[in-house]
Amino acid sequence: MQPWKISAGLTASLAGAALLLAGPRLDYLAPHWALILARHGVPVGLHAALGVVAVAAAIYGAARATGLADLGRRVDLAERSVRRGEGDRDLTEALRRDAEGDWE
Repeated sequence: MQPWKISAGLTASLAGAALLLAGPRLDYLAPHWALILARHGVPVGLHAALGVVAVAAAIYGAARATGLADLGRRVDLAERSVRRGEGDRDLTEALRRDAEGDWE
């Protein structure tokens, strides 16, 4: 999985959790949302977008720094080499039995 997909998913879940936690605390603003958005909608939207990009960039940077960014590619490379018969013979045999549907 690519790091930008991971960071986008984590950012969306963090934003959703923040909205769920902050939503009930903002009920007193309900009658004023139209006025707030009319006067300050664009700057608030830009700041929110910048916050989402900053969180996504931080998660992406952390994934790159820890090596998680290339993990999917490395696992795929290892799996293809095992399926070719290079490496652990027991694992190759187990994968062959699994592909044939022969479960013990």
